[in-house]
Parts: sequence; structure tokens; C-alpha cells
Amino acid sequence: MTEIQSFMLTVCFGCTMGFLIGTFAMMVSDGIHYLKQKRRKKKEQKEQAKAE
Repeated sequence: MTEIQSFMLTVCFGCTMGFLIGTFAMMVSDGIHYLKQKRRKKKEQKEQAKAE
């Protein structure tokens, strides 16, 4: 393998791994955000039910 081919392979692998890691991080972040919203809504509904 020539030096250019090796460099291209490294760049492509790095881009692919970066994309996969970024996607996974966004999925985890969105999941945490979703759970926080769900918990907040449930708490607000409890407080409204208690007030009525």
C-alpha cells in the first residue's frame, strides 16, 4: 500500500468512527432529555391533580 492509500484509509476510517461515535452520543443525549421531560410532565400532572 502506498503512503497516499494508507492516509486515505486512515482518514475514511476516522470519519466513519467519528460519525458513529457522534451518532451514539446524540442518541444517549436525546434519551436523557426525553426521560427528563417525561419525569417533569409526570410531576406537573401530580401537582395539578393535588391542587384540584
